[in-house]
Amino acid sequence: MDRSKLSLIIKGLFKQMDTKILRILVSIDEQITKNLKDGNIVTRPSSTNGLWSCVLLPAVLVSYSTLYNQNVSELYIFLAYISIGLASYSFLFIIFISVSCSVLKENIYGGCTASTLVSSLLLYAVQGQDLMFSLVWSTAAVMSYSALMKIALIVYPKTFTIGEAMIVTQSIVLFSITTVGKYFYNMGAEDDVEMKFINDVIFTILSSVGIIVAAICILDETQKTLSVLTYIICVAGTYALMILHVKVGVDCILRLAEYILLDTDRVLLFLFWLGCAVISACVILVRTHLKVKASTVTRKTFHILGSLVFLSGILYNIRLMTLAAGFGFGLVILLEALRKSGIEPISSSLQSAFNVYSDEKDVGSFAMTPIYLYVGLACPLILVPVHQGYELELLSGVLSIGIGDTAASWFGSKFGMNQWGTGPKTYEGTVFNILSQVALMYVIELFGLMSVNNAMLRVAIAAGVSGIVEAKIDQVDNLILPLVTLISFQATWILC
Repeated sequence: MDRSKLSLIIKGLFKQMDTKILRILVSIDEQITKNLKDGNIVTRPSSTNGLWSCVLLPAVLVSYSTLYNQNVSELYIFLAYISIGLASYSFLFIIFISVSCSVLKENIYGGCTASTLVSSLLLYAVQGQDLMFSLVWSTAAVMSYSALMKIALIVYPKTFTIGEAMIVTQSIVLFSITTVGKYFYNMGAEDDVEMKFINDVIFTILSSVGIIVAAICILDETQKTLSVLTYIICVAGTYALMILHVKVGVDCILRLAEYILLDTDRVLLFLFWLGCAVISACVILVRTHLKVKASTVTRKTFHILGSLVFLSGILYNIRLMTLAAGFGFGLVILLEALRKSGIEPISSSLQSAFNVYSDEKDVGSFAMTPIYLYVGLACPLILVPVHQGYELELLSGVLSIGIGDTAASWFGSKFGMNQWGTGPKTYEGTVFNILSQVALMYVIELFGLMSVNNAMLRVAIAAGVSGIVEAKIDQVDNLILPLVTLISFQATWILC
């Protein structure tokens, strides 16, 4: 048999295998959709459940822990092994729910036990943690993940697909473990005084917002007034001052003001961000007053403004950007809590703005699309373990959803003619998505704002992957694309 015939046979076998695997995956997805419908569990309207999304966050953590083992903290590696346990439970959950939705309706813990053993063995045998310590943390993580999955899919209908619920609940569990491990067990202690100061401030901001949100949730109808809200904010503010006094010092407010205001570059950067925030607020107020429903292209304006903020921060002062990102995330969560609170006139004003800017994916209990946008832009600041020298990875959110997704939406709606299958995405939009990301990297290098080996090639590869994923999936782009881009950058690490 000559080489050409052998090659054709091998290609045919691979094609047949791919077809069979694809058919099996589609069949599983369809069966899960049927089981959810039979169990009266309503997920966010979508043609697929996005089951593959469960591996994205663990893949990012494991890849960094493996490829940059010397540059990551003990806490980061700890989280990577915990995430493997969460991914294991995700696979078992998919198997269970493809048979019956009883895994969501009843207390079934077999998958939790098996997944706990996976992460416990990794922590004990590979990282060298104490066995009991490993079992306790792994059990807490997997059980919390299982419980949060049930809450996300049952208590909040139409808010998440299964894949989106997996990513969100994985993030909540891992973020909670990070907070507890860092501030109560002293894991991953900071040697860098400046970063310790920034992390202490962010912890104080987010925990204060948590107090406000928790208090709002337990209010009854008679207590939902501005005076009660003012009281809650004062209590949270007092708590914040106490924590800052303990962690930063009695001069905490002065130190925070000095950190921002006594450096000219930081002041200019802060004023630029403030200008972007004011423009965003004015646009929202005007369109809300006019009650003109925003189109998809109009909503992408906020992608551009958000990208300008994060791009400038990453290029000029990553640490100030990290501090600002923590504050911004707390503000986004607080605004959403106030919108759902029923406290007038705040709640109705925020609801009016939401009605104008919501899209077809915001049909659930919460406005997840803007939250996903912010998290997508900011998540590389947390997921990339070392900032200095890894600025390219830090731009994953900016490149994929700030620039690429926006460009694809605008160009595709204006000039797109050839569609990907039956969906609205076009080949022209995808090509412009990829070219826009490469063009941004070219401009950054042209002005000497970043110096990374083979940056253009790496961005071209990552942009190609994220562009195709953006065109083919029906999950929320703001949540998926930054993680896909981070994984793509890791796949090209050898070029660095």
